[in-house]
Amino acid sequence: MNKFDIAVIGAGPGGYSLALILAKAGNKVVIFEESFFGGNCVNRGCIPTKTLMKSARIANTLARSKDFGIDSENYYDLQTMFKNVANNSAKLQNAIKGGLTTSNVTIIEASATVIDENTIEANGSQYSFDKLVIASGSRPNFFKIEGAEATNVYTSDDLLTKNPKFDELTIIGGGAISLEFAYFYASFGKKVTIIEAAPQLFANLDESISRAAKAVIAEKGITLYEATKVLRYEDGALILENHDGHIYHKTNNILLAVGRRANNEAFASLNLKFNEKNFIEVNEFFQTSIDHIYAIGDVTGKLMLSTVAYKHGDIVAKHIITGSSDEKFNARFIPWTIYATPEIASVGSSEQQLQAQGIDYEVAEIAASSLPRAHAENAFKLGFIKLIFNKKTFEILGATIFLDEASLLINQIALAIKSKLTILDLQKSAYTHPTLSESIYYITRQIVFSNLDK
Repeated sequence: MNKFDIAVIGAGPGGYSLALILAKAGNKVVIFEESFFGGNCVNRGCIPTKTLMKSARIANTLARSKDFGIDSENYYDLQTMFKNVANNSAKLQNAIKGGLTTSNVTIIEASATVIDENTIEANGSQYSFDKLVIASGSRPNFFKIEGAEATNVYTSDDLLTKNPKFDELTIIGGGAISLEFAYFYASFGKKVTIIEAAPQLFANLDESISRAAKAVIAEKGITLYEATKVLRYEDGALILENHDGHIYHKTNNILLAVGRRANNEAFASLNLKFNEKNFIEVNEFFQTSIDHIYAIGDVTGKLMLSTVAYKHGDIVAKHIITGSSDEKFNARFIPWTIYATPEIASVGSSEQQLQAQGIDYEVAEIAASSLPRAHAENAFKLGFIKLIFNKKTFEILGATIFLDEASLLINQIALAIKSKLTILDLQKSAYTHPTLSESIYYITRQIVFSNLDK
């Protein structure tokens, strides 16, 4: 039998990065991957969608080219865009696989089945391990719509891998995946509709997220139904229900963007504890109910982001190498972005959360129209930056940035929140002019000088 110190199931962001760290620390590591190296991020999520969003951003710039004194033809080739998706994914797959090989990680490209607490079977061979890290990821939720059996019903995976042709698309679900696909297809003239069952988009997040998302939706001409149920599909239309009654929404193409579920099949034999949504329960070091078996990333249900999987992997690697970890996972410190134009990024606590905790806070907000660089780039009509801070200490508690480059700017706020920096700390720093990053200076300066003792 093949004997290893560490076995890792899944070569997504958390799995492969953890394997590299542990191998470089002197452990004998084996990693199992039945599909594509890089996981959902490289092949079905982050990288493919960002590749498409780059095309969408260029298209939107070209659509406004006359504003900059340039005349351009309105031509696009979706086939080339999706070829770029495949090419970029393949490059990263090869880079990840090459890095693992160079680091002497044993690679098994096969489906893995855990047969007991110290043994995995794959391709008819058995592999024993001292410690196991489950990083098996997730897949899109799918449910049947009554009457839609003969209709085109897609998941996000389907759109990215099959590139179906259509002129209209109805998206059920109003999360980040929904908004990015809606933005992409609307950028190329497709008629897009979003149907959200909750009272409003991103109802469990800060109100500013919903406000920003709706601004993007309105600007792109996307139709939005909130607080709306899907009843069935009938005679070429979805039958919807909301406060206005029944709605007959004609569509032949439906994207289900209603969350994701854990890939749990490989370790069904283990007596692990799961929560009510069938995600693995873990402790602060990401140990499962079996101490030498860890779980990281999507399979734990703790924010399904590559950023999160990387941080989980860091904590587990430290725990395996040293027996402890000097960092703990806290979702409040995790920044995230919706890659529309402008980008929508957020980190920290929402107003709703702070109200529930009884924390006395204040809010400051400035519009993109206050930023010289936004005017220089004719990008001042949409956008804002919002900061939430402790009313007494001025410690930064949360932020939403709705600007171009928000995905970059939010990282400074994330560091500030984690480091317990104050509004004054950021105001004292200097920022290059003219840039969008100085939006942080403008808003913190506004707060500081409006609160100076006279």
